[in-house]
Amino acid sequence: MYYTDFKENFNSLIAKEKNMNSIKVVVLTGGPCSGKSTVLRALQDEFGEQLVVVREVATVLLEGGFPLPGKDLDWSEDWQSALQSAIVPLQVSFEQSHTLIAKHRQVKLLVCDRGLLDGAAYTPGGTAEFCKRYGIIETEAYSRYKTVIHLESLAHSNPELYGKAGNEARFESVERAQELEQATRTAWQKHPHRIIIEGKRGVEEKIAETIGIVRDLLA
Repeated sequence: MYYTDFKENFNSLIAKEKNMNSIKVVVLTGGPCSGKSTVLRALQDEFGEQLVVVREVATVLLEGGFPLPGKDLDWSEDWQSALQSAIVPLQVSFEQSHTLIAKHRQVKLLVCDRGLLDGAAYTPGGTAEFCKRYGIIETEAYSRYKTVIHLESLAHSNPELYGKAGNEARFESVERAQELEQATRTAWQKHPHRIIIEGKRGVEEKIAETIGIVRDLLA
């Protein structure tokens, strides 16, 4: 579902579920080089203390000493599996601990830089294998999040602009980034409130549309 299609029904969806949870949890996702970091900074600038941001767990690990492909060792499926095994429990812990922060601050919106099912994009066999491997119930994983905002990767929309600037932990080739863009879409495709913001609109339009979605969630 693209943002323009989703917008028409957005207020009715919010009204229907507004009493389900006092803290709304949003996932900001997308393939590599989708502008997530830039959009998150813009959200923090725009809304400040009205929301709590959960950092991307993979980036925290890779910046914090987890072996890095191309530097410490060669990339392999075994390495990817080891990283994912570290991400899954930490993702849950990050979300739980930041929910406590949100409750303490009386904030009603949590924005996650990637969510639990992003791991399916990095798992051979996709969502079914990911859930089986880590004991995750797919429907419960979806239900953790009120809305999923997918920012399309430049590797998909404008491959000539794809690069590594802005995230030193990024190491994927443009071809791998394109695969991950599609795999990430597939991982979240069953979420009832997924919004895709196209890459060709440019970062400023991505920011404006995401701010609009978040403003509606905070209303």
